[in-house]
Amino acid sequence: MMRSFLVGLLFLTLCACTQKKEPTQEELAGQAAKEYYDRLLANDYEAFLSGKADADSLPQDYRSQLLTAIQQYKQELEQTHEGVASVTVSNVRYDDTQQLMHAFLLLHFKDSVKEEIIVPMVQRNGAWKMR
Repeated sequence: MMRSFLVGLLFLTLCACTQKKEPTQEELAGQAAKEYYDRLLANDYEAFLSGKADADSLPQDYRSQLLTAIQQYKQELEQTHEGVASVTVSNVRYDDTQQLMHAFLLLHFKDSVKEEIIVPMVQRNGAWKMR
């Protein structure tokens, strides 16, 4: 009797562990912000810019200026603390008044310094984009 109880308990535990839970909107916004910054670190400036809300409707001149500014930002990151080694999500909070998510990202620099930045995120057509 006790043996079948333990087997049943083990089975329920295993079933509970294997069920996938749907990510929250906060988790999705944080993951999106991290992915955009990962693209920046990989020098994929177009992909980083595509993560900006309404980037597809920018005039070409302004788009070119933004790409130049993004490249300069990446160069600044590379010159600071020997460059960025990785990016992680530290927190995400919903802001009721502005109707957006604030993704808190940690930039892990190569010299072991960490810097937290805040990336405002908005939902556009079902995808999280940087504001």
